Amino acid sequence: MPTLTDPYVAAEPDAEPGHLRVTLASGRSVRFACTVPVEGVLRLRLVPPGGAGGPAGAVPREGDDLPGPDPILVDLPHRPARLTVTGEGVEITGPGVRAVWERGGPAQAEPGGGPAQGLRFGPFRRFSEPGAATVPFSAGYRPAGDGRPAGWVETIHLAPDAAVYGGGESYQGIDLRGRHRMLRNTEENRAAGRDSAYLNVPLLWSDAGWGLFVHTGCPVEADIGATHSEAVRVQVDGDALDLFLLTGDAPTLLGRYLALTGRPGDLPDWAYGVWMSRSSYFTAEEVVRTVDELRAAGCPVDVVHVDEWMEESVLDDASWNAGPDRARFPAGWTGPLAERGVRASLWINPYVRRGTALADELAARGHLVRGPDGRPVATADNPETLAVDFTHPAARRWWCERLTRTLREEGNAAVLADFGEEIPDDAVFADGSDGLRRHNTYGLLYQEAVRDAGVAARDGDFVSLCRSGTAGSHRDPGHWAGDLPSTWTGLVSTLRAVLSLALSGCSVVTHDAGGYWSPASYRRAQELRATMTPDAVPADVEPELYARWAQWAAFSPITRFHGVGRREPTAYPEPARSAAVAACRLRARLRPYVAASARLAARDGGLPLVRPMPLAFPGDRAARDADLQYLFGPDVLVAPLLEPGGHRRLWVPAGEWEPLLGCPPLHGPGWREVSCPPEAFPTFVRAERGAAAVLGGPEPG
Repeated sequence: MPTLTDPYVAAEPDAEPGHLRVTLASGRSVRFACTVPVEGVLRLRLVPPGGAGGPAGAVPREGDDLPGPDPILVDLPHRPARLTVTGEGVEITGPGVRAVWERGGPAQAEPGGGPAQGLRFGPFRRFSEPGAATVPFSAGYRPAGDGRPAGWVETIHLAPDAAVYGGGESYQGIDLRGRHRMLRNTEENRAAGRDSAYLNVPLLWSDAGWGLFVHTGCPVEADIGATHSEAVRVQVDGDALDLFLLTGDAPTLLGRYLALTGRPGDLPDWAYGVWMSRSSYFTAEEVVRTVDELRAAGCPVDVVHVDEWMEESVLDDASWNAGPDRARFPAGWTGPLAERGVRASLWINPYVRRGTALADELAARGHLVRGPDGRPVATADNPETLAVDFTHPAARRWWCERLTRTLREEGNAAVLADFGEEIPDDAVFADGSDGLRRHNTYGLLYQEAVRDAGVAARDGDFVSLCRSGTAGSHRDPGHWAGDLPSTWTGLVSTLRAVLSLALSGCSVVTHDAGGYWSPASYRRAQELRATMTPDAVPADVEPELYARWAQWAAFSPITRFHGVGRREPTAYPEPARSAAVAACRLRARLRPYVAASARLAARDGGLPLVRPMPLAFPGDRAARDADLQYLFGPDVLVAPLLEPGGHRRLWVPAGEWEPLLGCPPLHGPGWREVSCPPEAFPTFVRAERGAAAVLGGPEPG
C-alpha cells in the first residue's frame, strides 16, 4: 500500500556543530545529530524537541524518552560530523564518510505529494527520483492514521541486480529482495516456511555495498522491492528515529555493524561438543541410562538437556513457577553425569503462570510487566502467562538470584532460555517504556539476566541457548532456530533460518537435529505429561531424514539433538543409526577447529562461524546463487542434503576440496553434482589445509 509521508524538503546546518536542521513539506522543522561513531558509518539521530545534542547519554540513546542503559548498542565514541553547504546540498563528512543531503525540489502543498530530498552515501541512495511520487515512496515523517501510530519512513534505491540480506531469522531464504518483512518477534508455534520469526534484527544490507541499521526495540516494517521493484521502504513506529548508514563489502558491513552492537562472546570449548536432548527425559535414572546406552554404541555425549525437571509440566504451562521435582530428580542428580564427563542443561522461561502463588507474590512486589490499568498483563499469545519485568531493578535481581540458586543446586552448566517474543504493545514497564518499544528488546533484556546468573553461579563456565532477541543478542551466544517440524521442509526452513541469522551478525546458531515435532509425536508428548513415564517417548522421525539432519548438525556451530520424540541415534534403525553415530564421532574430532573458529569470530572483523556464500565470497555472482550452502569457519564447505535420495548440486569454490565424510574430492570453481550413500555427506575441506588439520581432536573412545 502507498505510504503517505510528510517529506523532507529543505536542510541546512544547525547552529550546534554536527547538527542538521531539516524542514518537512508541512513546515515542521526537525533536527538530526550527525555523527561518525565508527569509520565508514554515518549515524543520523533525531533530536527530541528541546533535546540537546552532544555525547551519547546527553540525550536518550534511542532518540526517545527511555531512561536507563541502552541494551542494543555498545558504548560508542561521540564524533560529530562536519557539515558544509555545497552546490549539491549539505555535505556530511567524517572518518570514512562523505555523504550529501541533497537539495530538494519545491515544497509540496500536500504531505506525500512529491519526492523527498535525496541522501547519498557511497552506494546508498535515498529513493527520491520523480518516479517515487507514483508509489509514493517519500522519506520523512508518517502521520498517524488507520489505527497505526505516527512514525518515520526511510527509503533506499535498489540497484537493478542487487541482493538484500539481514533482518534476522528468515525461513524463506537469505535474499530478501522482492519481499515484505515485518521485523516483529513472533512465537512461531511450531511452524515452518512462513515469513515471520522468533528473532528479528533491524539490519538490512546489500551486496551493492550499503547497509541500514535502525536502532530501535520497536517492530520495523520493511518493503524490500515488494511494492516497487527498485525501492526499499523502511517504516519505524513512534517519534524516535536513529539510523546508522554503513558502507563496504559484505565482511566490512557486518564488521561495522558488530562494532556498533558488540562482538560475539566466548563459549567454553565443551559447548562445541555433542548435545543430546528430547522433550523430555522424565527421571534422573533415564538420563544416566541414555548416556550409558549412547556411550556403549560409541556415540560421544558432552551435554544432556532436560525439559521436564520441575514440579509442573513445561509443555502445558509454558512458564517457570516451581522448583525441581525431587521425586524424579533428587538432590545431586547431576553428579553421576559429571562422573561421566557429561554436563546438564535445563529448560527455563521468563514467565510465571497467572493464579499461582508465585505470580501473586511477584505482582504484589511490582515485579511483573503491567498493562495500562496497572495490573499484570498477559503475554500476547497466552492469557495465562505473565512476564517478569527485567527493567525493574528488584525484579531483575530476584530473577537472577533465582537462576543463580538453581544453577548451584542442580549443578547444570547450561540452560535453554525459551520464549520472550510476545510482549503486548500496550504493556507498561517499570522504566517507563511501553510494549511497542520493548517488543523486540525484551528477549535481549532476558538474555542479559541469564548471562549474569551464569557468571555469578559458574564464573562464566556456562552456556545459554536463546530463541528470542534482536540486535545485540549475538553478544551472548548461542541461539537456536526454533521449533521446526520433523520434515524435509522443516530441515530446509531451518537451514534458511541459520543462514539468515548468520548474515545478521549471529555467529553461534544451532537447531534441533531431527526437527522438533510431528503431529502424532506432539500429541503423544502431551499425553506423557500426565504420568512423566520414562522410556515411553517414541522415535518419530523418518530414518533417512533423521540421519541427514544428524550429519548436518555435526557441521553446525552447536551439535544439538532435540525434539518431542526420541533423538538418540540408538533409537533409529540401520543405516541411519550408524550414520548418526559416525557424524557425532566426527564432530568430537572437529571440536577444536570449531572452538578456534568461534574465537576468531569474536575478534575485530571476525566472520561468523556459519558463512553463507555471499559473505564468504563477496562479489562472486555464482557464490551468491549458492544460497543453501556455507563455509563452516574458514576452511570447511557444507552443503546439507535437502531431499531424500542423497543427491545434491552444490557450488564449489576455486581450488581443490577434500571430503570429510565419504564423498569424492571436488575441484572448483563451478557447480557439481554429488551422490551420497547413507554414510556419506557433502562436506569438504580446502586441500591446502587438509582434513588432518581440521579433524585435530582425538578419536572418541
